Amino acid sequence: MNIFIRVILFALIVMLPVCVEAQTVNKVVAVINDEILTQQDVDHLLAILYAQYSQEYKGDELVARMEEAKKDILKQMIEDKLILSRAKELNIKVRDDEVKDKLLYIKSGFPSEEVFNDTLRVQGITVADLKNRYRDQILMKKVVDFEVRSRISVLPSEITDYYERRRADFKLNERYKVRHILIKADNDVAYELAKVEIEQIYNKLKEGQDFAQLSAEYSQDPNKEQGGDMGYIQKGEMLPELEKEIFSLKPGEFSGPIKSKVGYHLFKVEDISYSGYASLDDVQRDIKALLFHQKMKQRLEEWLANLRSKAYIEIK
Repeated sequence: MNIFIRVILFALIVMLPVCVEAQTVNKVVAVINDEILTQQDVDHLLAILYAQYSQEYKGDELVARMEEAKKDILKQMIEDKLILSRAKELNIKVRDDEVKDKLLYIKSGFPSEEVFNDTLRVQGITVADLKNRYRDQILMKKVVDFEVRSRISVLPSEITDYYERRRADFKLNERYKVRHILIKADNDVAYELAKVEIEQIYNKLKEGQDFAQLSAEYSQDPNKEQGGDMGYIQKGEMLPELEKEIFSLKPGEFSGPIKSKVGYHLFKVEDISYSGYASLDDVQRDIKALLFHQKMKQRLEEWLANLRSKAYIEIK
C-alpha cells in the first residue's frame, strides 16, 4: 500500500504542472538555436515518460526511474533537440508502421485498453502525444545508428588483448568462503535500531576485533555458533544487493553494513576458490559486446559534444 501511494503521489506531482498550465506563466527554461524549451514542455514530457515507464516498471522502481528522469530531463531534452535537428539535415524518416508497432508494444504492457487510456487521461496526455514521442525516439535511434553505431568495430586482436589482460574475470566455478553477521529487522523502527547496532559492530571490526567472535556474540544468523561460517557460496545463491558487495571483496576483507529485506548484514571473505578459466572461444562474444558498448558510449559522448559545440544553447 505504501508503494502504491508513493506511485500515485509521484504521478500527481508530475501531472500537476500540466493541469494548471492555463493558470501559470509558461516559463522558458532553455534556448537551442532557434527553438525554445518551456516548463510546460518539460512537464509534458515527464507525463509521457510516466505513461511509458508504467509499462516497464512497478512500485518503488517506477518511482526511482521517474525521479532519475526528472533530474536529467532538461539535459536529455536539449540533446534530443540537437539529434532531431541532425536527423532533419540528413533527411532521415520514420515510417508510420514503426510508430504503430512501438505503440502496440507499450499498450501490451497494460492489463487492459481501459487501464491504458486511464493512465493517459490521468497524465493529461493523448495517444497522439505518445506517437509523437515514439516517432522522435525511433528517429533519434536511426540517426545514432547511422552516425555512430555503424562506424564502430571491434577487432579480433582487441578481444584477445582484453582476454589476456582480464583473464581473472573469467574464472570457472568461482566460490567464496564467507562469514556473516546479521541483525534482523522487519519494520521501520527495527531497521533504525538494527542500523545502530550493525554500525557499532562494524566499528569493532575496524578496530581489529575478530569477525567470528563478534558473529557468535551478536549475530542473529543461524550459523552464529560457528562464528557466522556460511561455507563456500557461488553467484546466484544470495540476494543481489548482498552479492554485489560479497563478490567485490578480496580474501581477508570485510564489507560495510548492507541493508536487505531481512535486516542489516556484514560479510567477511576468507577464501576464494575456482576450477580454472573459461576459454577465449567461450567468452569472445561477451567480450566483443562489452568492448562495443564501451566504444559506443565514448563515441556517442564525443558526437553529442560536437553537436553541442556547433549549437547555440542557453539555460535560463
